[in-house]
Amino acid sequence: MTTATTQSITLHPQVAALQAQLKELQEKSARLFAKAEYMQFEERPMLNSLYEASVGILLLEEFKLLIQIKLTQLEINLTQAYINHNAPIDHRRISEQVKAAQQDYQAKIEQKEAELKKAEDFLNAPCLSKVETTELRNLYRTIAKALHPDLHPDQGREECDLFIKAASAYRKGDIQTLRQISILIQTKNIQDIPGQDLLTLIEKAKESIAIFQERIDLMNAQFPFIYRDKILDPQWIKEQQEAMKERITNALNRLKELKDYLMMLKLWNPDSSS
Repeated sequence: MTTATTQSITLHPQVAALQAQLKELQEKSARLFAKAEYMQFEERPMLNSLYEASVGILLLEEFKLLIQIKLTQLEINLTQAYINHNAPIDHRRISEQVKAAQQDYQAKIEQKEAELKKAEDFLNAPCLSKVETTELRNLYRTIAKALHPDLHPDQGREECDLFIKAASAYRKGDIQTLRQISILIQTKNIQDIPGQDLLTLIEKAKESIAIFQERIDLMNAQFPFIYRDKILDPQWIKEQQEAMKERITNALNRLKELKDYLMMLKLWNPDSSS
């Protein structure tokens, strides 16, 4: 009995140290997860929307002009082919070919217009108050800490489904659903975990930390995060808008030149003496 008691007392500090290490790692993993989720589902759409509303709308205008330039150049090339062969210009056939090419570009235009509409809707959507936003994030952070599959790979299907519901509610700003889920969850106490399982959970926590950190680093290396500071800088936005307006003016001038040239070509008639 004395030996068993002595061994128990001797092991206790080691178990306590493992418990403390696991708790620290789980806290860090939860913080990184919350940061990655914030970047993905709050910061990214906000930065995208601000960029689209200020610069993207001009990029779309330029894109449409560049398509018109390509289509006009195509019509010029098709018309010039008839002239080169001293043949009557088949305006109807040329029109059909240009129209077919235009349809190929239309899907890209509609996609860019949809992105602008999405950005506009995001910026105009009703927002939670500052207090509600803080509560929303705190609720989700607590729920994620208790239910996220990366933090709890051994949990059951019911817990996974509940987390999916919470994640959906968080993205929609549905604070009421998160409040309800937070009442349902029960976080497992570290003190209840058998000592032999602590090392395994510590390794899994380390793996989760690495995964979340990699996800954050990857996002920071991509658009729009690489322009995070610039998108929030009014002077940078102004410079981008001025540069875009100059490019649009140049595109308009180029399009006019091509259309004038095309109009001249359309006046051509075959040389009957050839």
